[in-house]
Amino acid sequence: MSKPSVLIVGAGAAALSLIDSLPEGCDVQLLTKDSVRSGNSMYAQGGIAAVRLPEDSVDCHVQDTLTAGDGHADAVLAAELLAEGSDLIERLDRDGFPFDRDAQNRIRLGLEGAHSFHRIFHAGGDATGRVLMDYLLARTSGRASVVEQATAVKLVVEDGRCVGVLALHEGKLTEFRADAVVLASGGCGSLYAHYTGSSGMTGDGLMLAYEAGAELCDLEFMQFHPTVLVKNGTTYGLISEAVRGEGGVLRGEDGRPVMEGRHPLGDLAPRDVVARAIHERMQSGQNVYLDIRGCVRFRERFPTITGILEQAGIDVDLGQIPVVPGMHFMMGGIKVDASGASRVPGLYAIGEAACTGLHGANRLASNSLLEALVLGRRAARHSFDYAPRRPAADTSPQPSNAAAALHAGTLEVPAVSLAELQRQMSLHASIVRDAAGLRRLERWLRKLPTEPVPLSALKREQAELARLRQLALLVVRSALLRTESRGAHYRADYPARLDPDWSGRTITYRDQTAPILRTERTTSECTVSL
Repeated sequence: MSKPSVLIVGAGAAALSLIDSLPEGCDVQLLTKDSVRSGNSMYAQGGIAAVRLPEDSVDCHVQDTLTAGDGHADAVLAAELLAEGSDLIERLDRDGFPFDRDAQNRIRLGLEGAHSFHRIFHAGGDATGRVLMDYLLARTSGRASVVEQATAVKLVVEDGRCVGVLALHEGKLTEFRADAVVLASGGCGSLYAHYTGSSGMTGDGLMLAYEAGAELCDLEFMQFHPTVLVKNGTTYGLISEAVRGEGGVLRGEDGRPVMEGRHPLGDLAPRDVVARAIHERMQSGQNVYLDIRGCVRFRERFPTITGILEQAGIDVDLGQIPVVPGMHFMMGGIKVDASGASRVPGLYAIGEAACTGLHGANRLASNSLLEALVLGRRAARHSFDYAPRRPAADTSPQPSNAAAALHAGTLEVPAVSLAELQRQMSLHASIVRDAAGLRRLERWLRKLPTEPVPLSALKREQAELARLRQLALLVVRSALLRTESRGAHYRADYPARLDPDWSGRTITYRDQTAPILRTERTTSECTVSL
């Protein structure tokens, strides 16, 4: 019996962890819009969170995750994933992964916001993502057929099962088929004017899955990283939370600490708290700076950030980095189980595109790379064990006339610039929201004129803009529905935190119908409308 074929959309840490964990002999294809080195994982300055110190424990890591998740994370799943993550980190260490070490050759553990202990594993200083990607690319070399510059525009579903992807590649629409399809396509940072990762993160995978019958949930929870270097309107990159862990202090133009009196953890408070504090200072007309004069050996500890500062023309020795909050991570996404399986047979999602319930309403720092690695391994086991045992799928690219009816579809492309869409989302649906602004934004999005463009005639930019507009509508609708403030979702008109009526309730979209409210993530569903 032949082993199943697997088709992966996306090329970050989750995708490579999946490939590394699949049995030998599997027929694996990987599609990516750009190159295998262009995704968000390469930009990850932070590290991988896992328990190491004897005084620390998985239970404590779970509690920190639940606290940061603001009463919305799945406690059982968090305990499973974080325990497996600690074991995985131990295996990486035994296999020779180059974690940063001190003079005594002990792994150097960092501290980041909302963590109770030093438990952040770094590599290359502030280049953990790049080092991890290099490591995984070396381990998976030759294990997959890689197709770069391929933009997925539709999932192929036959007899209720996902069996392939239609993608724009080399100027034509091409069909790729497999027994299992795994979306590792990342998040949607490009919805906003300032964001921390790749410009290719446009929510494609989410909308592809939604059209194919998968569920999307928790879309109102968008994490804004407090410290993104923006100078003269240009975004240069993320300034890792680890800088504050090493002594960096956020200050306003008047020199007063931004987090003074705001939270017991000060500059290392949960990201949503810090981002709102900076936002308030900026709304009052002040610029905000990260004071790095208290960081010892800054250039040595943060070589990547030092390079970003030099690119922006900022003198490291002056010790002041201009920062603003920027879109960083989407807690919601394609609803999946603990193995990455969606409700559509044959369709999986891992990494930022997936919503497992681990992150709740606000992701704990450095839990994302850990989740990517663990869920990649779990999806590999699940997709292999449960793939249908049938003659192997024809995984070779098929010409666009292979399924004429499917390929004849269209996508509604809005007549708006990406910059204007980002401006509107940043104005009304970012760090602080209210009903008036959200309703104004919803009307604007709905009234945008659109043009149906055949899939075979689409350009990548058109496909991305169409997907962003589709996703924006769902994000705004979710933000309107959740009439409370929780985690990264802050409503100025509902400032009271953690309304008990919303405890454990998720907003879920399925089958192009009205959103579903679920209690405890699994039961008591009812349909609602705005």
